Amino acid sequence: MLDEALAYFRGKSGFRRLFPLFRKKMESLGRVGGSVDITDFKDAELEEIAAFFGSTKEVLLQKKKIYLLRFEKKLGETRFAGVDVWALLEGYFDEKIVSKKESHEQKRAMEERALERWKGQYPALAFWFDYLRARSPDTHWVYRLLENGRLAALLPVIHDAVRNLPEEPIRLPVFSQKVSGDPHAFDMNHDAGKLLMHILQVKSGLPAVNGSEEATRLLESFYILRDDITNDVSVANLLADVGENVHPLWQAAVDTRSVLNIPLRELQRVSAVYPITAGRVWIVENSGVYSSLLDAVPDAPLICTRGQFKLAALKLMDMLVDAGVTLFYAGDIDPEGVAMADRLLARYPRHAQLWRMDIASYHKSLSDNHMEEERMAKLLNVTNEALLPVIRDMQEKRKAGYQEGLLSLLAEDLRQGLGENK
Repeated sequence: MLDEALAYFRGKSGFRRLFPLFRKKMESLGRVGGSVDITDFKDAELEEIAAFFGSTKEVLLQKKKIYLLRFEKKLGETRFAGVDVWALLEGYFDEKIVSKKESHEQKRAMEERALERWKGQYPALAFWFDYLRARSPDTHWVYRLLENGRLAALLPVIHDAVRNLPEEPIRLPVFSQKVSGDPHAFDMNHDAGKLLMHILQVKSGLPAVNGSEEATRLLESFYILRDDITNDVSVANLLADVGENVHPLWQAAVDTRSVLNIPLRELQRVSAVYPITAGRVWIVENSGVYSSLLDAVPDAPLICTRGQFKLAALKLMDMLVDAGVTLFYAGDIDPEGVAMADRLLARYPRHAQLWRMDIASYHKSLSDNHMEEERMAKLLNVTNEALLPVIRDMQEKRKAGYQEGLLSLLAEDLRQGLGENK
């Protein structure tokens, strides 16, 4: 009987138009039900459908819709009585009709099996597969790669990259060549590059990376360099050794009281860095404040990071700490400056100290700049106890404090610090 029904409906152009709509509705609902629109059907198609219902095309057009349950009832009144509508449609299309819910569940199960299988196959990525299971919004694009098979193809080279993350700075194209044989494999516009960035972001515990600058900083935190020339740091009154000798360029800068902008490339060529006056180096991130302090205290060993810590600044500070130097950091007393201070204290717990970032300094530097909730939220990630008092005050006042209001005090601190060292 099913074969007879299929032969009948396959011979009618109206049902060749109607049944795909029925199928779509059944997939959506997961059952036989609902209705489909027929207002754009051709006259010949409507006439064939109307004949099945024992009606006219004018009546069908007046109703504008055909209800699937009405079709099911009418089918039971014909010589095809007993034929199930779901079975009829599956036979018509010669494939199983799966509801969207069932399809989604099957797809989800397939993805879970793949992640579990890959977790054993690529152990260095196990933490990332666990993260993908949470299906946060930043993973949706990864699941699209999984669905089209692209992810499976890229996992071997991604796994090799994570297993061989460098312990010393290396340029991104060189790292790509070393891992994959292709210097462009991990370019940011390639799927492999995007996946590596996502994995490193998850590994670091940082929020989603936005923009080229954040991507550069993330790679640098794993010693992968997109650029070792513009990745630099400003120094004054510091000396560097090459082997057993003082680097002549650094010496000349000290002799002439000049500021050096040192690229990461050049930092990697020196064996040690130290201040001209033993024991202390002061750090600011604002170039205007930095220049003003040097005007006031030309002999001060000062570093300027010019914004967030780049790898060049971190490497320089690592070398200073290796030389037994204490680092004094002063930043704007706002969420960004406090977060930088928190990072520095965490990185150098025995060698870094806050410089004019207390409550009194905050009140003296206070501006009318009201801080929005998005910026204030950054303070929730700061954990160092030395910063908590000023954070509580910031949360109450919701205004930023800027170093420009502390210049005279900062300069006096430098004079006193240099005097103590003499």
